[in-house]
Amino acid sequence: MEYKKIAWDGISFNVPVAHEVSGIDKKFIQLDDGDKPCIEIRWYKTDNKYNEKNFFRQLTKKVENASGVKIESTVMPASWKEPLSQYDPTAFYWKSDLTMGHGVMFNCPEASQVALIQFIGNDGEKLNTAALSIFESFKFHNDEEKTPWCIYDISALLPGNLNLDSYEFKPGRFNITVKDDLDTISLYRFSPAETILKNKSLGDFARDAFKNEIKSLGLSVAEFEFDSGSTSIFGQDKEPSTTAKTLSKISSRKRPFGRIEIRYLKNSSRITAVLVKSRKPLPADITQNIFENYGIIS
Repeated sequence: MEYKKIAWDGISFNVPVAHEVSGIDKKFIQLDDGDKPCIEIRWYKTDNKYNEKNFFRQLTKKVENASGVKIESTVMPASWKEPLSQYDPTAFYWKSDLTMGHGVMFNCPEASQVALIQFIGNDGEKLNTAALSIFESFKFHNDEEKTPWCIYDISALLPGNLNLDSYEFKPGRFNITVKDDLDTISLYRFSPAETILKNKSLGDFARDAFKNEIKSLGLSVAEFEFDSGSTSIFGQDKEPSTTAKTLSKISSRKRPFGRIEIRYLKNSSRITAVLVKSRKPLPADITQNIFENYGIIS
């Protein structure tokens, strides 16, 4: 059986390729099997006061109040025990008039996070295969040097200290933005590239797509053509004004330093872009370094 990696907002795991992401939010992923939702994964920050029984009771109470479905703790399935042996997991099940579900909650003290994973429906063998692949590969990425992001057809490694700020997944346009008090990094994916660039150059498209950022950051462009595509880089010829730099020291929302790099990839018919904004001067190769670990999954 073939598997694929999914990495989102601080976690990663492998699932059979037949499972697709059908719902997404901060610290939440829903997967379906091509027909209906069948897996939900949620994760939460914890602190040194974490108590598993209390946390489980609070979570189940929230679910029961919202849905009317009663969640009960149960015996851990035998096949789950070994891949979850590094944790102290709590297994649970529930049943409604329409369907049923079972799952597990486990805490990772090193990452200060707890995961709640549930499998919906009664397709025992298929769901158990998916469960084992998730449990055997599941990892919390907690402020590591690089954190993986692998969702739909994009894959990237970004600084682990940056937190998910916003995202957009629409037909033809994907965007993920992460940030901390100093830096903001935004990844973009546009498609189909041949249609987008039918009557315009990559630079013309970039000037339109990022016109607000180009204007506010005072960016100018350099364009390059290659056999495999083309690249447009927007950088700052001169430093931001003294006023802009002063305001950035007062407010973390003001990020006067910026750079954009946008690439056309012929082989995948995609346009990818990296936008970086910061409160401090940026190295000239920052977007190039991000692109070394940002690409399209074929």
